[in-house]
Amino acid sequence: MLRKGFVLVVLLFVPDLAIAQRTVTRVGIVAKPRAWDGPCPADIEFIATIHVSRYPTWVEYQWERSDGAKGPRRRVEIRSAGRGVSEVWRLGGKRWRRVVWERLHVLAPTGIYSPEARVTVNCR
Repeated sequence: MLRKGFVLVVLLFVPDLAIAQRTVTRVGIVAKPRAWDGPCPADIEFIATIHVSRYPTWVEYQWERSDGAKGPRRRVEIRSAGRGVSEVWRLGGKRWRRVVWERLHVLAPTGIYSPEARVTVNCR
């Protein structure tokens, strides 16, 4: 009889664990502007939207860049189906030309990455 009770308890909690693990469903991202051609340094704003299946929920995230840099871990409460977060990257110098990107890495409660938001920077 003890075995049946244990199985019932496990079955009751497994769906809740699966739902909790999939709280963040997707992450969208854009860069503004998508291309820069002008004097530098240039300020590029990256805006990500974190979409969740259940709210309110706390989300921990970190920005990652094409140059290998990682931003600090941040924590935000999401009180609706989605919430935007942003970051500004100041970059470039005289005659500097690059294609750069940033992405958002959601660390918890669901490990998920946004796509890379690419920007072409042409400094004059």
